Amino acid sequence: MIRPPHPHEIDLLPQIENMADLRYRKVGLQCVLDMPPHSIASLEEGWRNSRLLVAVSPLGHPVGFALMKLPGNTAWLDQLSVLDRWQGHGYGSALIDRTGEAARALGYDWLHLSTYRNVPWNAPFYARRGFKELPRGDWPHAFRLQFMQENSHGHPPWRRTIMRRLLSGDR
Repeated sequence: MIRPPHPHEIDLLPQIENMADLRYRKVGLQCVLDMPPHSIASLEEGWRNSRLLVAVSPLGHPVGFALMKLPGNTAWLDQLSVLDRWQGHGYGSALIDRTGEAARALGYDWLHLSTYRNVPWNAPFYARRGFKELPRGDWPHAFRLQFMQENSHGHPPWRRTIMRRLLSGDR
């Protein structure tokens, strides 16, 4: 089930992010593990603005989350994390779909994100869910700023890309 988090669950989300990120070690991206997770303040802001969703297990425990931000007046999937044990059960796809619905309700036609090109649970995962790579020459200024900010946190820029998905329901 996908739903907004209960206030007391927000404190769990950085731990979920950190635990989900452990798999980056397998592909030589220790830099992802070295970065701090989203702050409680940014998650609470997402919650207050109805841009934070959690995936919950059949027992009602949070096992993943999605955080949408709106940089440069665009809908941006800023974080998608699902605990390793719960991956492959449709939670990530459901979080993406619900985030897309929220973006569409706000009047956006596209959902954007930045991700690793050659990591199986990144660009290939998103491509199977209707996202397409946006050529660098088409990036608006806000995306370039976002990309530079991410690079300053240690992401290798040559391995990353920006993707987008049309939200009209026609993928």
